[in-house]
Amino acid sequence: MQRSTTSTVLVAGAALAAFVSAFSAAAGVSPVALAKEAQQPPPAGTPPRPLVPVAASSVANNPDPYVNEYVTMTGAVEANLSKTSFSVDQDKNKPTGKDVLVLAPTLQKAADANSYVTVIGQLIKFDEKDIAARLKDYAIDLSPADIAKFKGKPVVLATAVINTAGIDIAKKPIPPMSADDLALQKIMTKLPPAQGAVRKTLDSKDMAGAKEQATILKQAFTDIETFFKAKNNAEALKWASEGKNHAESMLVNLGLSNIEAAKTSITPLGATCASCHGKYRERMDDGTFRYKPDF
Repeated sequence: MQRSTTSTVLVAGAALAAFVSAFSAAAGVSPVALAKEAQQPPPAGTPPRPLVPVAASSVANNPDPYVNEYVTMTGAVEANLSKTSFSVDQDKNKPTGKDVLVLAPTLQKAADANSYVTVIGQLIKFDEKDIAARLKDYAIDLSPADIAKFKGKPVVLATAVINTAGIDIAKKPIPPMSADDLALQKIMTKLPPAQGAVRKTLDSKDMAGAKEQATILKQAFTDIETFFKAKNNAEALKWASEGKNHAESMLVNLGLSNIEAAKTSITPLGATCASCHGKYRERMDDGTFRYKPDF
């Protein structure tokens, strides 16, 4: 499986570029969503350090410099070992005995044998207990023979597996919106515009406009209270009630023509939104959100 280094790099570069392009396209949706809803923290699994580009042969020959690093590893698929695992080699035409294990818990389809892939994830030494601690919702599905073969050897815990078509075959499909998701979305999309508008109207001393926006906020929080009361979610219900109280306080102060006092409710109201949103809303790759129940 001899392929020039230049060719290999070009294939890897094309795959990674396609991944970045696809990711950017998805991210391009997020400003719209974030204009509608509060920002979320970075997705789980986001590398805390820059990605290190490596070839499968480099990892196989000397893995120690890369242990615990987040890598982009390029290689050819040597064998599909299970539904969530495969091995890669640098030579796609013949086995070299220097294959590297890849565990991809979210793998959606088998990797094409003898085709090049770019694997993104954290590189560690294979140890069943260590992997179980890192991937708590994942069960290793390797055969006993493969577990013995790769014990102590390098393994990449993949969060993305990009093929030569630029498709991430480890990307989980986005779940359809449930009735709860749609109900919350209808309410939540009213909040950020009203928050921005009430701040603007208060700054311009537009009393009538401020009252209109504060009334929208109060009604939205009332609707959120109703939603979470039906879910028996005491914490989220408390936050919704606090938000409604801030909106009511704003209306009381506006009724007294005290704009400066009304302004003091803006920041705590926003903080209440952020607290609830951060815990009970999950952002999808397409910029939409899903309700996270309190189990």
